[in-house]
Amino acid sequence: MDTSAKRNVVIVGHGQCGKTTLSESMLFSAKIISRKGEVAQGNTVSDFNEDERVRKFSINASYMHADYNAHKIQIIDTPGYADFIGEAIATIRVADCAVVVVDAINGIEVVTDEVWQMLDNLSIPRIIFINKVDKEGAKPQEVLSDIKSQLSKNAVLIDFSSSELIESVAESDDALLEKYLDKGTLDTDELKSALRKAVLQSKVFPVIMGNALTDKGVKELLDYIIAYMPNPLERGPYKIKGDHEGEAEDLLPSEAGPFYGYIFKIIYDSHLGQLAFMKVLKGSCAANSDCFNATKNSKEHIGIISLFQGKDHTNMEKASVGDIVALTKLKNTSVNDVLSSDKAKIELSGIVYPEPSISASVKPKTRSDEEKIGNALHKLCEEDLTFKVNRNVETKELIISGIGDLHIKILLERMKVRYNVEVETGKPKVTYRETISKKARYRHKYKKQSGGRGQYGDVDLEVEPLPGTDYTKTQYEFVNAIFGGAIPRNFIPSIEKGVKQTLEEGVLAGYPLYNVKVTVVDGSYHDVDSSDIAFQIASIMAMKEAVKTAGPIILEPIMEVSVVTTGEFIGQISGDMSSRRGRIMGQESRGKKEVLKAHVPLSELYTYANDLRSITGGRGSYTMKFYHYEPAPMKVTEHVIAEYKESKKE
Repeated sequence: MDTSAKRNVVIVGHGQCGKTTLSESMLFSAKIISRKGEVAQGNTVSDFNEDERVRKFSINASYMHADYNAHKIQIIDTPGYADFIGEAIATIRVADCAVVVVDAINGIEVVTDEVWQMLDNLSIPRIIFINKVDKEGAKPQEVLSDIKSQLSKNAVLIDFSSSELIESVAESDDALLEKYLDKGTLDTDELKSALRKAVLQSKVFPVIMGNALTDKGVKELLDYIIAYMPNPLERGPYKIKGDHEGEAEDLLPSEAGPFYGYIFKIIYDSHLGQLAFMKVLKGSCAANSDCFNATKNSKEHIGIISLFQGKDHTNMEKASVGDIVALTKLKNTSVNDVLSSDKAKIELSGIVYPEPSISASVKPKTRSDEEKIGNALHKLCEEDLTFKVNRNVETKELIISGIGDLHIKILLERMKVRYNVEVETGKPKVTYRETISKKARYRHKYKKQSGGRGQYGDVDLEVEPLPGTDYTKTQYEFVNAIFGGAIPRNFIPSIEKGVKQTLEEGVLAGYPLYNVKVTVVDGSYHDVDSSDIAFQIASIMAMKEAVKTAGPIILEPIMEVSVVTTGEFIGQISGDMSSRRGRIMGQESRGKKEVLKAHVPLSELYTYANDLRSITGGRGSYTMKFYHYEPAPMKVTEHVIAEYKESKKE
């Protein structure tokens, strides 16, 4: 098919606004399906996974296509809940245009705001579909007014006799505006041509009123997608980086020239195995052909090329510029890689995903689960780049992190169903630290006699805090102040080994000791019974007792938190931060949003993702990074020590 007859459109909007129903109606109106499915019945083309059918909402992006009026429209239906925003982010990146669905009853909601900003950042042309306009409680004109004030003043209802549409189009072009001011009108053909140009430049956003459930406005939507949305050659250049240093270069989509394909999504299918979803940026590629992974500088083989229609697929002999297809069994290719017929190294600026905001510790329920958990989690991470897994070396915990509670819950359910792996979840342990507040000294003599050669080590240690309060480093200082050979020099390394072991294991609650100076003041040895192990044990015992009398302190990690929200929630967020023992560090404006910065103990933040969502109605987001350690309040210290003692009893 000629590339000018292709359209790649992503359907975006908040959850429950009707995106899946609209996708179904588009397929039905284009006569691709003879009977419409319903979300409530779990029989739509796009929501085909079992967890989607059970929950009655989209969790994954779904890929469909419709041949309509001699055009091929590829449709991507995306989830509308914030927990699955990664799906929208990835597909927006490869779409050439978008349909933003807004509920005529609920109006502009959180995810609508977010995806609109993403589309703005990439200058992607879009049509707005105000859905459910004839449903009870609908207020389409009020919603249209909100769209103009909150999303763009250039959102205009499509009515070619409307002076508002004519003026909006005229204002997008200086020569046209002059003509309009001179004549007072524009002829229809001239208006349609200028409208297309304005839409492609994201200067005008056409609005359609309709109801996907009854197919109202859907044929008009399909017609407008063909008439006013860009084909793959009109979507503008892709920014790429090659071997050489310098700024990114432009890769212009074209039918001719070397093949370039961008991998934007990996999924695992129970029958097909690994599927790599790719958009062809330039040229074409054939099934069963060799190519080059231009990002990883390695050879790759394209086996089967598939075009998906929900869960079903058809195999293709060739994919050309603009096509969004799935490739099977690639050996060394992952998300953000570029495949090419050229051997030159090429990188496309990667998809940027939000950082996970909620974490849980997981442990396998059985030994067989333990053997399978690594592979299962690896595949889930490959499929969903907003899902992270890491092992905390200090706490020995396996930590999973995601966008929200629902995100984590669904992925763990998926792991159970797909890979037969069950886990128990818990709250991740906080990595506290210990230190001391004053000088102390203790002498320990380790003496053991058991018939033959005994064990003897006598160590007198002094501990004191290092100057300053930089608790972020594992720094310690070891000083050998022995004079006169009270302890032979060859035993000093063993004493230091015992000191290091105590610093690593802690004394109060099993956490590493920071900022401690340790001095070997005195001691004694035995010509026959002294040994490295005896001095190491004596050193450990002396350290523990010295620390206990040196004013030991629990240090807690403090995070630097940045909360982004609208101004009306700042007061509530500040109050909530204070209740978490947080200190407000400042506030700044960022476009329409406010950014509040605070220093907050990590132990107070494990439920923050859900709490912030509750406070702001989902209109707030946050990031955090480690700032420093500082002494914990007595109440926290007592709790940490009590937990440690309790764990020792188990």
